[in-house]
Amino acid sequence: MPRVATIRSARRIGCTALPAYRQKSMSTFHRCLSSRPVDASDVAEEYTNALALPQGRILSRVVQGMNSSQLDQCTAEFARLVLASGSPRRIELLEAAGFVAEVEPADIDDASIPLGQVDARAVAAALAHFKAKRVAQRRYARGADAAWILAADTVCELDGAVLGKPPDRDAARAMIRSLCARRHGVVTGWCVLGPDGSCRVGRAIATIEIGEVSDDALESFLDEELWRGKAGGYNLPEVVARGWNITCEGDPQTVIGLPITQLTPMLRSLLRGAR
Repeated sequence: MPRVATIRSARRIGCTALPAYRQKSMSTFHRCLSSRPVDASDVAEEYTNALALPQGRILSRVVQGMNSSQLDQCTAEFARLVLASGSPRRIELLEAAGFVAEVEPADIDDASIPLGQVDARAVAAALAHFKAKRVAQRRYARGADAAWILAADTVCELDGAVLGKPPDRDAARAMIRSLCARRHGVVTGWCVLGPDGSCRVGRAIATIEIGEVSDDALESFLDEELWRGKAGGYNLPEVVARGWNITCEGDPQTVIGLPITQLTPMLRSLLRGAR
């Protein structure tokens, strides 16, 4: 079973709750939400602490500007889903599962966040948490309708180092070359923020092995800029379609960017059957 933490707290920014135990590290959120580099150990610590909360813990349902009765009405009336990502692949996975979501990407350039030697399982979910929170803040500020906000982030892991999105062509080339003829991990972390102030986080993990890729094949791939916005510099369906030798252990949806099979029962329950 996937490990899921549910968080509710009166400590908050905007309309979403922050764990009280993380009050001392507010600067971490400020640095991330302003798109400046964050410290990877702080990101990992945030998620590690979140998962340490007792499962199913009943916490407060306080959201800025709303009382409990307003929250009950809010969640009953709005079965709206917002995807905090502009990824066409995540949109397609949601639509294939029968969900209709508003698309509102977070304005965070995670390609600029230095990751390095930190637990990929922690980082992926922490970044998803940050993105969901950023979209929730923006929606609250402009008075948008209440919604369930889904965010996800995918990273690769090789020899203990986290590989996110390459910032340029040279980095993409080096990243893909480092993955060839070796096994590497792929982690997709996800976060769902609710209009009731709830927060659910989790992750899914798969293992990929990319066979040898010729120089010509790699340069053609880079020429088409298919590396942009992709963890590890590649997207699974695209490289498979190009004939690359790929072995996947685990759910391919995790590698594509959203473990929708894992998420579907929860999303349907939260949205009260809206599909």
